[in-house]
Amino acid sequence: AMWWCKRMKGVMNLSQVLRRGVARARSTAVRKGDARGILSDAARPPPPGSHVKRKAVMVAATGQHHGKTTVTLGMVQALLARNWNIAYQKPVGQQTVPVIDEQTGEELEIDRDVDIFKDMWPQLVGSYSDSSPVAFPPGFTRMVLDDKVQTTDLVEKCKASFERLLAASDYVVVEGTGHVGVGSIIDLNNAQVAAILGLDVVLVVPGGIGVSFDVLATNYALLKLHGVALKGVILNKVEPSKMEQNRIYYKKALDRWGVPLMGIIPSDIELPLLSMKSFAQILNGEFLCGQDKKLRFFHHTRLIVSPNDLMGDTTCDRSIQAHSLVILHTSRIDDLRAIVQQHVVHMAATGEDLAGGIVLFGPDVPGSADIAALDAAGIPTLYIQKQDQDGKGFDLIRKVMNHTHKHHKDDVGRIIRTCDHINAHIDLDAVIA
Repeated sequence: AMWWCKRMKGVMNLSQVLRRGVARARSTAVRKGDARGILSDAARPPPPGSHVKRKAVMVAATGQHHGKTTVTLGMVQALLARNWNIAYQKPVGQQTVPVIDEQTGEELEIDRDVDIFKDMWPQLVGSYSDSSPVAFPPGFTRMVLDDKVQTTDLVEKCKASFERLLAASDYVVVEGTGHVGVGSIIDLNNAQVAAILGLDVVLVVPGGIGVSFDVLATNYALLKLHGVALKGVILNKVEPSKMEQNRIYYKKALDRWGVPLMGIIPSDIELPLLSMKSFAQILNGEFLCGQDKKLRFFHHTRLIVSPNDLMGDTTCDRSIQAHSLVILHTSRIDDLRAIVQQHVVHMAATGEDLAGGIVLFGPDVPGSADIAALDAAGIPTLYIQKQDQDGKGFDLIRKVMNHTHKHHKDDVGRIIRTCDHINAHIDLDAVIA
């Protein structure tokens, strides 16, 4: 017992030392006015209960590719369908695209999601610059850490832009970036942004129970640290066979926090599939033909690595399945011609397109006659320089299989389908209440 008392006394003394150290660090940060200090204005959590009810909400996620933008797309479409004046904002963006400012005519670098939303729905309230007030170009983090850019200036920019959107609209849908902690390196993570703007947060989390909830808990802890309320949770990409199980047990877990489950979205087989345009960007490829079919996507991916993959073995069916992306070396010209022939024969026999696509890699581009045949058969084809990949195509297949679909603004049909899928499975009234 005496040993335990001495041990606990030592722990308490250590705790006191740590608290004094943190207090001294805070004091130093305040004296120096450091924009990234522990008690900087950008990072200071508001007092509990200080948030007023806003006609806005932030949609954040527990990780990249968890469905944050997908859910936000659905929300914006549904709110616009109510004839509301809606604004969309991505306060802090990482992946930028150039656009021309509609007011000044100057070129701006804005977050790519803002470009998608504004292109999809031109009636959205607000300018490009207000919808994407802070965007990270390459090297931006180092600029902030070198004091070439001040976090306090970025905070004021976010606040002023948000207030203009809020005043001009019926509702503002704010989208976070990555997981809740993204942006911490410059004292502007999602929790801090939500605190600055006075917003509650709805978190999008992947399907599952144990691991999913553990990841949610770490993100929730950061929200609580900055005094931000977790308004609700939306489960995304849930296996259809496990929908009810996830609903029951996730709700039980969330009930312990007093947080509602606001949606449970089943996985959709086709929505995440990559298009030819995506492959061109991922693989740094150029279209040899079929660029008008750049939005075609595929259910199957097949790598041709041996002479018998398509020809030479009549004991089994080696024909190309419909909606297949085929990857092969440019030296396999006979295989390439066999694929074209299969498309032509299938169309003649059934009147239906196999809707395939081809990625070629190698030192030489096929001849003009073969490219013309591919074009005539309606097969979009990409060419990749050999030096960009290994000799067998395994690097290509690895990149293809490991990449996650990103929305493209010209893929309007898939965006609309995505929105309909989301809105069938979330409680929008609860999210915006």
